[in-house]
This record gives sequence, structure tokens and C-alpha cells, in this order.
Amino acid sequence: MVQIMLLATTMLDAQRRPSRLVMQAREQCFSSGRLRPEQRRHVDRHEFPDRPDVRSYVHCFWTRLHLWQDAHGFNVQAIVYMFGGPEHVNVEQAVPAINGCNASARSNRTVASPQKWCYEAFVCVLRTPVGVWYRRYMSDVLNGNA
Repeated sequence: MVQIMLLATTMLDAQRRPSRLVMQAREQCFSSGRLRPEQRRHVDRHEFPDRPDVRSYVHCFWTRLHLWQDAHGFNVQAIVYMFGGPEHVNVEQAVPAINGCNASARSNRTVASPQKWCYEAFVCVLRTPVGVWYRRYMSDVLNGNA
């Protein structure tokens, strides 16, 4: 009986681990002074205006999760698995959307830094069906439901 309870607890922790990592990354990036409290409220509402502090926060968040590399952009496969794997993420939709936004933002001549590239790719993804899923997931995380 104890082994079954231990296994169930371990499985539950594994399921909640990504949401815990997401919350830790958010807190680390918020506490690093990248955003003022009023801007944090915007981020909590999934509003990401194109400003240096917001770009810095977005870059910090994805980098802390090890889902963004300045040399390559988003690690799509790692994103899929971080957020539940093929059972929870529509891979046929997510992979091309994220890769397309990654490439599009990188080729944009106004992208002068990894922070700007990360930001541009992220807001591009938010405009796709993957963005709808991301907002729903993040709302669940913020409300303690993920």
C-alpha cells in the first residue's frame, strides 16, 4: 500500500513539475527587476507590449526554462515535452508554428539582439493556435490548476 501511494505521489509530482518550473522561472525573472509591478499585471493577463523591459522578461523566462538558446532560438521538441508531450500538445500544429515564428523573427532585419528575436518569435507564436493553448495553460498554472 505504501509503495502504491509513493508511486502515485511521484507521478503527481512529475505531472506538476513543469508548472512548478514555469512559476519558478516567472518569479526569478520578475524578481530580477526586469518588470515593475504594474507591468507584471500585464504579463499575468498575457499582454506583451513591445518594450525593452518586456522583451527582457520574455527572454529571461524562456531562457530560464532552457527552451530558448540565443544561437538557435526556441527548442521546439523541448517545448512540446515541457508542456505535456504529444498527449497534451498538438505536435502537427505546434512544431510548424513555433519553427515558422522562430525563422520569421530571425530573418526580420529589425531584430538586433537575442532578446528582440526571442520576443518577436514569442509574440508571433501567440498569434497562432499554439498561442491560444499557451494562454490557457498559463492561466491554469497561475490559478493552480496545472
